[in-house]
Amino acid sequence: MKDFFSSVPPARDWFYGVRTFAASMIALYIALLMQLPRPYWAMATVYIVSSPFVGPTSSKALYRALGTLLGAGGAIFLVPPLVQSPLLLSAAVALWTGTLLYLSLNLRTANSYVFMLAGYTLPMIALVVVDNPTAVFDVASSRAQEICLGIVCAAVVGAIFWPRRLAPVVVGSTGNWFTEAKRYSEHYLARDTDGEQAAGMRAAMVATFNGLEVMIGQLGHEGAGPHLLKNVRELRGRMIHLLPVIDALDDALLALESRAPARFVELLPALAQARDWLQASAERPSLARWKDLHATLAQLQPEPQALAQRDQLLLSNALYRLGEWVDLWQDCCTLQHALRQDDATPWRAVYRHWRLARLTPFFDRGLMFYSVFSTFTAILVACGLWIGLGWHDGASAVILAAVACSFFAAMDDPAPQIYRFFFWTMMSVIFSSLYLFLVLPNLHDFPMLVLAFAVPFICVGTLTVQPRFYLGTLLTIVNTSTFISIQGAYDADFLAFVNANLAGPVGLLFAFIWTLVLRPFGVELAAKRMTRFAWRDIVEMTVPATLAEQRKVGVQMLDRLMQHLPRLAQTGQDTGVALRDLRVGLNLLDLQAYLPRVGQDSRERLLTVIAEVGGHYADCLRAGERLHASPALLRNMERARQRLVLEPGDERGEARAHLLYALSGLRLALLPGVEVTLEPSEPLELPPGLDGAPL
Repeated sequence: MKDFFSSVPPARDWFYGVRTFAASMIALYIALLMQLPRPYWAMATVYIVSSPFVGPTSSKALYRALGTLLGAGGAIFLVPPLVQSPLLLSAAVALWTGTLLYLSLNLRTANSYVFMLAGYTLPMIALVVVDNPTAVFDVASSRAQEICLGIVCAAVVGAIFWPRRLAPVVVGSTGNWFTEAKRYSEHYLARDTDGEQAAGMRAAMVATFNGLEVMIGQLGHEGAGPHLLKNVRELRGRMIHLLPVIDALDDALLALESRAPARFVELLPALAQARDWLQASAERPSLARWKDLHATLAQLQPEPQALAQRDQLLLSNALYRLGEWVDLWQDCCTLQHALRQDDATPWRAVYRHWRLARLTPFFDRGLMFYSVFSTFTAILVACGLWIGLGWHDGASAVILAAVACSFFAAMDDPAPQIYRFFFWTMMSVIFSSLYLFLVLPNLHDFPMLVLAFAVPFICVGTLTVQPRFYLGTLLTIVNTSTFISIQGAYDADFLAFVNANLAGPVGLLFAFIWTLVLRPFGVELAAKRMTRFAWRDIVEMTVPATLAEQRKVGVQMLDRLMQHLPRLAQTGQDTGVALRDLRVGLNLLDLQAYLPRVGQDSRERLLTVIAEVGGHYADCLRAGERLHASPALLRNMERARQRLVLEPGDERGEARAHLLYALSGLRLALLPGVEVTLEPSEPLELPPGLDGAPL
């Protein structure tokens, strides 16, 4: 309730509240006119599927219709043969809900709603007809009609009156990311490193990136052009690379500044030019200025034969990392400009790294399965209590327990949200009782009913637009509509009302307690598991495999990073550590890609390094904590570097240079700030915070 009355919603939110209320009243009127058995479901459905934007409304309407039909069909199929065996029916309902919930968790787009809705629609139909199984088809049919009626009303009214497109919101969201990314890049180019400030900007960029995934999938439902969809997907694919690229650039500049200060001074004019270009390109990208900056970097780049000198290699590595960032930022600028201008001209990339590929989604299937298991057991136990107690209206408790567990199954710590569900459902019981026993007896026609609902429903519906109030206000308005149970004629009994409508909150309270018992862990466990998954992927990259297979592991690491960083931030851990693990993996990919293009001696030394990196992370997995790299590994990296600088290589020395950059990046990611020598007698000085750092 904090800041509930702190600000008045803008006019467009009020328009949305009025529009949604009008659609719900139209749906209710038509349902009453058609004499559907539960007309209030049509009214509630309008609020469930409505959104201020055309795309989300259309997509949710479609997916809710499909999910309802699938769940209704499942109820018709399961109830008749199992109704005489309550335990078998309970197990079948729990298995159906759990299976479809697992399928929904495997989708990260809006279409996951189909499976989740189908999962808990079946108990909504099946459990209310156990006393009269012959009515299952009629109940399923009427529910499908009521839901589809609400969907049609919401979609038609939303498309005609004050429609808002999602595309400008997506462009605005990418603009917010662009602003943070520019500040983040400026922060490192100016060598003004503030870890706390950088972590805040990183968190904002990741939050925007993660929010784009669902919105991109909804753009097609409002008729967005193919060029817009292609450009926003290309931009999102490059957003994910910016963090590791800048982190690698920062390490390269730090190494150059500390170990070859004279060379770092040579690079300062190029850094200043890059900062000026960064500010200018944000408004309008210029291909000419990008070429000028590239020419400057090319002039400073040492000759391939000069890379045998440590200071020249450090300078060359810094220039290479800076060039990567310049190309990546140019792509982001041109894509953002194309989105703002709605430019349908075919876009061409300048950052064409071989690692770029379609992201492979990462799923922690262990936690997913356990979450589904907790939902499955919650439904089973709730059904057992309902059967054992012989509570006539106990089906509502099982239904809402299934709904709550399904809604928040994807969360690391769902218990607080289930409690909010319980709280607002209790509030809905109170509000609906006031309407049912104080207001409705004094109403005699439909216009009076509309007037009685208008003020509270419009006000609450308006607040659903604001994310901080969305869950509470939506639950209040949907549950209040349902609990009132509006029919063609007024017929209310207080005891029947209390018995029927308190079952739902009881089921939610049970779901809350059950979740606390079975899922007492939260974000910390998910963050630890993701760290271990990253280590396992690095170990997998060191095992002989095709380059395509290793590339798939690399892009999966990129996807997992966007899930990992928010969890590390929530637990107060350093998000930069996860970035370093990712960079180790990406540099291993570069080593594997260019390895076949050098001589046998260099290849053997590099294979030794790759194997030892895999062994190091295998040791971390066995120890259950982050260990520092061994001096032997670092010395072998140095020996591999010395052998590479003697490698004749190809005509331009391109393979040798890329291997040297990858080797340097690997060492800087593993242990930044440590100078490596070949003398084993010299003690290895470790930076603070890396020795034995916990998961």
